[in-house]
Parts: sequence; structure tokens; C-alpha cells
Amino acid sequence: MSGYSVVSRKTLELQQELIVELQEENLELTEDLFKPQVLTESALRGAELPYDESADARSELIAARQKALKAEKFLMVTFGANWCMDCRNLHRILKNEEVQTYTSGLFDFVNVDIGKFNKNADIASELGVTLTKGIPVAIVFDPAGNVIGTTNEGQLEPARRYSSKQILRFVKDIAEKTRIVSPAAVRDE
Repeated sequence: MSGYSVVSRKTLELQQELIVELQEENLELTEDLFKPQVLTESALRGAELPYDESADARSELIAARQKALKAEKFLMVTFGANWCMDCRNLHRILKNEEVQTYTSGLFDFVNVDIGKFNKNADIASELGVTLTKGIPVAIVFDPAGNVIGTTNEGQLEPARRYSSKQILRFVKDIAEKTRIVSPAAVRDE
């Protein structure tokens, strides 16, 4: 019997169920991959502008951190600008019903306007956020206020190409595994 092992029917059934789930997920991701939904300026025309250019970013950030701590929620602070289609699409997807349903009790979000890379750079730097690999770039805090990580390596920069399923997996990965992985690379384990 060298090289063989006995597998129970229950184990075999569980493995078969997992294969079916993985095949369905693979199909969804393949569809997302081969029909990318690249957004254009006209697609976002009339949409809410997510970055308040006149906001006191430091005060808003302090208030958001206190609010998230009190509510024991994750906090995602996104640095970006209204002229950036990737930033606007990320904001649009985070407001999507499916994503918002998942995040509403778990996350708070705050946007910090960087203008034309000439505003609030000091705040980004203080938090360890770099803007060198594109925007949007985010830092995420856990419910205890500790930094989980940043997207300093450009994980969110191509947000105009991300689907709501990818962003949903991205935030789920943060909440469930306390890690930050590119939305394009997040996989259920």
C-alpha cells in the first residue's frame, strides 16, 4: 500500500465542495480579469467628489481616529485628490451597496486631499505614508488604533480597474486577516 492513503467519504465530500467553491471564485475572477471596467472621466461625471479641498485634514483625522477607537472599528485613511480617477473610483466602490453592507459595522473611512501633491504631505509623512507610487494611498488602523499597514507600494493606484468584488475582498482581508494585500491579489484561504 505504499503511496496510498485512506480518505473518509466525509473528507472527500468536503474537498469536493471546496473544489466547487474555488471553481466558482475562479470564474468570477476570470470574468473580472477579462472584462476590466476601466472608468473614464465621463463615467464619474456628476459623482460625489470625495476629497474636501478646504477641510482641515489634521482635525478631521484626529476626530476620525477618536471615533473609530470609541466604536472599536478599523479606520482607513485614504490620501488622494478629486482630479484622480483612481481615487474617485475607489471612493465610489467603497460606497457600493455590497461593500458598504460589509464595512458599515467594521470600518470608518476618511479622505485626505493632497491637492496636486502640495497639500497635507506632512500628515502623510507623519503617518508613514508615501505618495511616490501613486494615489490613492491608504493607511489602515485596527480597532485598537494600531497601524495594520499602508498601500505605499501602489496597491490601490490602479483602482479604476478594480471591481467591487476585488475591493470587497480587499477590505475583508483587512478585517479578517489584519493584513493589506493588493485587491488584485487577495484570495480567500
